[in-house]
Amino acid sequence: MITEEQKQIVKSTAPLLKEHGKEITSIFYKKMFAAHPELLNYFNMTNQEIGTQPLALANTVYLAAENIEQLEVLLPQVKTIAHKHRSLTIKAEHYPIVGEYLLKGIAEYLGDAATPEILDAWGAAYGIIADIFIEVEQEMYDALGDTRNQDFIPFKIADKQDVTPNIFTLNLVRDDGGKLLDFSPGQYISLRVKLDQLFHNRQYSLTKAFNNQYYQVAIKRENEHDPAGVVSNHIYDNYQIGDTILATLPAGDFTLNTTNNQHTFIAGGIGITPIAAMVDSFTKPEGLELIHCVRSEEYAAFSKDFQTQLGAHYHQFAGKKLTKADIEKLVPSGSAIYLCGPVPFMQEVEALLLELGHEQKNIHFEAFQPALSLVK
Repeated sequence: MITEEQKQIVKSTAPLLKEHGKEITSIFYKKMFAAHPELLNYFNMTNQEIGTQPLALANTVYLAAENIEQLEVLLPQVKTIAHKHRSLTIKAEHYPIVGEYLLKGIAEYLGDAATPEILDAWGAAYGIIADIFIEVEQEMYDALGDTRNQDFIPFKIADKQDVTPNIFTLNLVRDDGGKLLDFSPGQYISLRVKLDQLFHNRQYSLTKAFNNQYYQVAIKRENEHDPAGVVSNHIYDNYQIGDTILATLPAGDFTLNTTNNQHTFIAGGIGITPIAAMVDSFTKPEGLELIHCVRSEEYAAFSKDFQTQLGAHYHQFAGKKLTKADIEKLVPSGSAIYLCGPVPFMQEVEALLLELGHEQKNIHFEAFQPALSLVK
């Protein structure tokens, strides 16, 4: 429970999280991993290195503090994060550990300003937030049924194909005797590999609609940025047809708006992957428009499939910028719009869509980085 006085303390100190949250959560992660190195098996250390994970946690705590009187308004963000937690097999017993070291991070950063009253208030607030996540995530675990479905599962690689110079696909069949579960196009699965005595997990979008035979994911090899893609490159170099890899069952809330009859998909580069499954789920091209922006034609994954399925409804922008005039011409008014790709690309396209009068409620995003790390 949290008292009214504690709520006011949390709200009054929330600006500290907004201004210094990344620094506080960086201290938190350092302390927690030192005391509980087993938790390194759940976190993306690349996101730790580049700062998006601490920023996402800081924003989550800050938004919860700001809305401590009406936490229900954060339920959409909670569900997005909960999907990822479920895909990583985060469980209720992990939350007290996180709470303990989050408070230690706050105490260390604030020093003498971290009074017992402030720490008690934040402890109570965290308890409420944690209970919400635990409840939502438990519902997701329960929906999977069989307990085998709630953990990482061995999958056999039935096929592996290069589809562009830097993207390859894996077809995965379940190898433990269990059944594949249906999923919503746009969702992802988490793959797990072991490197240097630690498990590393990454989420990869499913690129074909459910067919009850296999899950297909597309993976981009990351060699052009620093840090390079630890997991994606390892999978490409070391996993072949017939090998077994660990994965969890589908998760994610970037899915089709079934109440709309018009759908426009706008992808930048590898952002085509969740959209590919969405497009694959339709039997006719009417009511669909697909815009794919790539550096050059050879990097346009699945382009032949899209040309066959969509014909004139497939618009490839290879080596040229998507302009406001292009969007005005290609995106029908009232369409549900799905954006996926690099964050600057999505932000730029979103701004153009809003300038053209498209409603914010019709614009849906998928960002390949921690939820809420985009909040400034």
